[in-house]
Amino acid sequence: MVTLEGQKVVVIGGSSGMGLATAKMLVHSGAQVVIAGRSERKLSNAMSYFSTGVKALILDFSIEESVKTFFATLDGFDHLVLTADGFPAWGAIKDIDTAALRKDFDNKFWGYFLSAKYALPNIREDGSITFISGAASRKAITGTSGLAAVNGAIVAMAMTLAKELAPIRVNAISPGLVETAAYDWMEPEARAAMFEHFAEVAPVKRIGKPDDIAEAILFVISNTFLTGAVIDVDGGIRLS
Repeated sequence: MVTLEGQKVVVIGGSSGMGLATAKMLVHSGAQVVIAGRSERKLSNAMSYFSTGVKALILDFSIEESVKTFFATLDGFDHLVLTADGFPAWGAIKDIDTAALRKDFDNKFWGYFLSAKYALPNIREDGSITFISGAASRKAITGTSGLAAVNGAIVAMAMTLAKELAPIRVNAISPGLVETAAYDWMEPEARAAMFEHFAEVAPVKRIGKPDDIAEAILFVISNTFLTGAVIDVDGGIRLS
């Protein structure tokens, strides 16, 4: 079993989905955890899962001053995990709303960039940064060129930072389709059909669960010989 006793981890996007699953596993492994997110309601709900070991803070990581202030108020910590999503711009390139794609870059890409930049003075030298990207940047999937661009930029940034920030370790995890609230905007029938389709074509014959990604995050955090890696936790969808 992975143990992170005595270590401190900041999880941005830790109020729900993959981030919350990660926070739960981190606490179970002995870590002290800070979860951050935009929604006070979601953070309050997330805190109901914990009796100790977790602190919740509001953060809009798309606003530079907000990110700068957030990290300035934190003491030193060991690991930064970025699971927060943006506002994905789905669809064929001819149909993608340009403003929507800019918004996604402004949120996810710039949020990850700003978080890494302003967290740097706080991260201990034997610590790590873990970015969550997405399978669209690892496989050509029709209708996901916008997602591929945002997540591809994150992967490229992670690879360069692994060298630039050494000995701090920097890695990226690329999930496939994971059953989270990120798809609640879809009509239930359309969402169910999408989940069923991806389950059929994935070699593992199912879509992902938040715990699948959380387990990979703990592996990346705890393996001190791992940096500059992209870990595909996608059920093999990139092979289909």
